[in-house]
Amino acid sequence: MNALATMAPTGDGNGDSMRDLTVVVPVHDEAVEFEAIIEQFGREFAKRGLTYEFVFVLDGTPDSLFEDLAARRPHGISVRLIKFNQPFGESIALAAGFKIARGRAVLTLPQYIQIDPVDVNKLLDALDSGADVVTCWRLPRLDPWLNRVQSSIFNSVMRLLTRTRVHDLNCMVRAMVRRVFEDVSVQGDMYRFLPVLAFRAGYDVAEVKVRHLKEEGRGKLLGSLFGGGVYLRRILDIAALIFLTRFTRKPLRFFGLAGGAIFGVGMLTCLVLLIEFIGGGDDPGTRLKNRAWLIFGALMIVLGVQTFFIGLVAEIVIFTQARHLKDYKIGRVSGGGDAGQEGKSGTNRGDDARREGDAGSVDADDPPSSRSPRLSTRRPDESSVLLGPVPKERRGAPRAGEGRS
Repeated sequence: MNALATMAPTGDGNGDSMRDLTVVVPVHDEAVEFEAIIEQFGREFAKRGLTYEFVFVLDGTPDSLFEDLAARRPHGISVRLIKFNQPFGESIALAAGFKIARGRAVLTLPQYIQIDPVDVNKLLDALDSGADVVTCWRLPRLDPWLNRVQSSIFNSVMRLLTRTRVHDLNCMVRAMVRRVFEDVSVQGDMYRFLPVLAFRAGYDVAEVKVRHLKEEGRGKLLGSLFGGGVYLRRILDIAALIFLTRFTRKPLRFFGLAGGAIFGVGMLTCLVLLIEFIGGGDDPGTRLKNRAWLIFGALMIVLGVQTFFIGLVAEIVIFTQARHLKDYKIGRVSGGGDAGQEGKSGTNRGDDARREGDAGSVDADDPPSSRSPRLSTRRPDESSVLLGPVPKERRGAPRAGEGRS
């Protein structure tokens, strides 16, 4: 049975009212810094005048830890707990926290104080400047040098393959507006790549530099090395990410290229054998029936043709289902006087824009509930937005829930 289905969220008596911010913290062992996270980050939220809540997701931890944390919850602060009966991984834990989040924006944190809590204001400022997703760049890094080397190689490869400028995909301290985690799937281990997926989906992504305080690890040198399975999974995750971000709407380009390369290897092999046979005559060393390479070439030809037709079938499926695929995000919509006539004609464009879009700002005449979330009245740090331009109109937009005079 699904653990979420049987686990009622623990509330604080304040009902399901919307908050400015929800903090989701996945917990995987008893080393969680429960009070420190609530106190130090809550202090920064209170300074900004935000309404907030904490959601701790216990990923397969003992029942005793759940009961202990429930008894230690501070009064006057909304702290909810979710417990899985067995570990499902960080991405599933975060997805469970997102599901019950009541905030207009969400901040994810590890179970310990990884960055300076004061720097959380940089993330919130970036949201105020118009970013939809904000990720952190830990500088300077304090973890073992071998871990830093591994991380640097990984992030360099990801920047090269995904054409984004994120420097620290391994940092789990991130902030995002609500529509992002509702639209972008974080199943499996893909939460690590959420900034890339969000950027490719059309959202504005920002990166801010933060002060690194501590890193959870196993050793100062060789303890930083992971098992072979971890590196293999990272390679597979990167391959899946490249396919998801580049070829989901055009699979024939991927399978056609792969099939053509395989087919070419097979044809080249057979052509070389044929030339040797013609040039060598009826010699036992050049007879095709005596050449094992002929089997290899034939198999490559067949495999290449099959790979190509897999892509062709996928292309047909995408073509026939394209009307149901809404992977674009509308940034802005300017209304006209004939919107009602358009709705009667059956196009219903205005409704589609509100339902499918909302990746950017909206017009000033829209109701407050449809505006982009604004978390502070302070002037934001606009230099933090690195991956995409933010329209100037959005930076001066009023806070959500504020009416115009």
